[in-house]
Amino acid sequence: MIIYIAILVVGFVVGALVTRNNQDEVNKVVEEAKELAAKAEAELKELKAKVKKPAPKKAKKPATKAKK
Repeated sequence: MIIYIAILVVGFVVGALVTRNNQDEVNKVVEEAKELAAKAEAELKELKAKVKKPAPKKAKKPATKAKK
């Protein structure tokens, strides 16, 4: 049980150190993701505006009579 707690603490500390060392890179990635999300939303709105009403469905052909 003590080993599991020690592993948890060590993992948390290592994760914090790695994050601290890569903070600038993480912030850049987050900003890029936000920009891409904004672009995607803008394109989605644009595409929704361009979408026309669906064409009316064609009437079904009458069923042919079965041969006897």
